[in-house]
Amino acid sequence: MNWMDFMMRILLAVLLGFLIGLERQITGHTAGIRINVLISMGSCLFLMFPIINGSDEVYRIASYIVSGVGFLCSGVIFKDGGTVRGLNTAATLWCTAAIGVLASSGYFLLASAATGTLILSNLLFRPLSMKVRPVTGWEESEKLYRISITCREAKETDIRALLINGNTSRTLYLNHLDSGDVVGDKVEVIAEYCSVGNAQNQVLEGIVRQALKLPEVVSAGWEVL
Repeated sequence: MNWMDFMMRILLAVLLGFLIGLERQITGHTAGIRINVLISMGSCLFLMFPIINGSDEVYRIASYIVSGVGFLCSGVIFKDGGTVRGLNTAATLWCTAAIGVLASSGYFLLASAATGTLILSNLLFRPLSMKVRPVTGWEESEKLYRISITCREAKETDIRALLINGNTSRTLYLNHLDSGDVVGDKVEVIAEYCSVGNAQNQVLEGIVRQALKLPEVVSAGWEVL
C-alpha cells in the first residue's frame, strides 16, 4: 500500500464520519461531528495496520473493533426515569465504526453507500417512529379474577365443569377452584383466574350468563381481585 492509497482511505473515513456526525449534530444529538470522525478514523487505522503489514489478522482486528466500539457505545446509553435514552446514538456510532472498516478495506463505494443509507435512515425513520403509537389496549401486568356461583348442591359438578370448560380465552388461566356450603342444600363454587394482556370482561361475563341460565343457580358474579 502506497502513501496515496493510505491517505485516500483515511480521508474517506474522516469525510464519511464527518457527514454522519453532521447529521447527528444538526438534529441535536450528543454524539456529533468529533466523536463520529474519531470512531470512523480510529476503526480505519486499526484495520489498516494488519493490511499494511500483510498480516492475516484482519478479521480478528475487525472483531476487536466491534467489541471496543460496543464498550464505548455503552457510555452514551442511560436511563431517564422509565425511559432508556441513547440507544439510537449508540447504534449510529456502531455503524460509523463499520463504515470506517469498509473505508480501510478499500471498499469506497460500499462505504459511501452505507453512509448515505445510515443518514437517510436516521432522517426518515425518526418522524415515522414518532407517528407510530404503541397499542394501548394491551397491558403487561397480571390480573386476577374471581367468579362466584351459588347453586343447588346437585348441580355443583355441572358448575365446576362450566367454570373449567367455559373459558374460551387463550390468555385466561384457571388458578384455583373450590366449593363451600352456604345454607341448606346450596353450595358456593369459586373459581380464580389469572390473565396477562387484555381485560377478560367479555369472557367472564359469558361464563356468568351461562350459569344464570340454569334454574339451579341462585346467584352468579365476577370481580377483579
